[in-house]
Amino acid sequence: MSDPHQPRWDHNAETQLTSRQRLDRTARHLLPSVFTALVIIFFSAPVTIPGAAELLPAIVINTIFFWSVWRPSGMPSLAVFLLGLFMDLVGFTPLGVSAFILLLVHGIGNYARFGLMRLNFLLVWCLFGLVGAAAAALQWALACLFRLHLLDPAPAFFEALLCIGVYPLLSATFSWFLHILDEKDTP
Repeated sequence: MSDPHQPRWDHNAETQLTSRQRLDRTARHLLPSVFTALVIIFFSAPVTIPGAAELLPAIVINTIFFWSVWRPSGMPSLAVFLLGLFMDLVGFTPLGVSAFILLLVHGIGNYARFGLMRLNFLLVWCLFGLVGAAAAALQWALACLFRLHLLDPAPAFFEALLCIGVYPLLSATFSWFLHILDEKDTP
């Protein structure tokens, strides 16, 4: 028999979030996608950064992979698809190429996330290196297919190395930021 003095649990009495809390939670979930869109805009603008054309896909692939592994709610598939289309539009590449590659990277990160979370940083970096190199090779192969002749693979090789090389810096920055976001999630 239940104790009459003990309060009963009421499933309708869950804490209600205020509109400010809902807005804060939504903003935190949209932040990785908004960051990626701003990176696309910045590196597509006529800036005089050497290698900006190769740096853009490297940063975008790094961002999508990281957030797909560590917080998939911050990088949903629809956002990845729209970011890929946006990247194609501002980069004057065939429509859908970047979206396809980014969705593959997102899918690999999402699929392998529970295994990757248990590994140390160096192993995750090596596995990401394979993903980044495969993404650069696929982008090169699709460019060759669309142009119907073999292109020089040096830019794709440089893009792969750049993608692998910037991962530690971006991963550390995103990990720090994820730690801040997780602190805000706890009451």
